[in-house]
Amino acid sequence: MSRESYSRQNRPIDYLKSSINKVILIKVKRNRLFRGVLAGFDEHLNLYLEGTSQLFEYQDDEGNIREEREDLGNIVVRGDNVIFVNLSKD
Repeated sequence: MSRESYSRQNRPIDYLKSSINKVILIKVKRNRLFRGVLAGFDEHLNLYLEGTSQLFEYQDDEGNIREEREDLGNIVVRGDNVIFVNLSKD
C-alpha cells in the first residue's frame, strides 16, 4: 500500500463515515462530554447525534470519581466546538 493511499484512509472525514450508526463519545469546548449514536454529519463537520446523553464526572465525599448523565435525545453539535471524537466502549 502506498503512503498516499494509506494517509487517505486515515483522514478524519473517513473516520466519521465509518462511525455512522455507532455510539461515539464527543468532547466539546467548555469541557463538555456527550455520548450518542452518530446519525450523520455535514461538510462543516456538524454532527447529528441520536439518543444523546451529556456526561458529568465529579468526586464524591469519599474521593471516588462518579459519573452522572443527562438525557438530551437528538442533538446537533457544531463542528467548530468539537475537540475530539472517539468510538465509545459501550
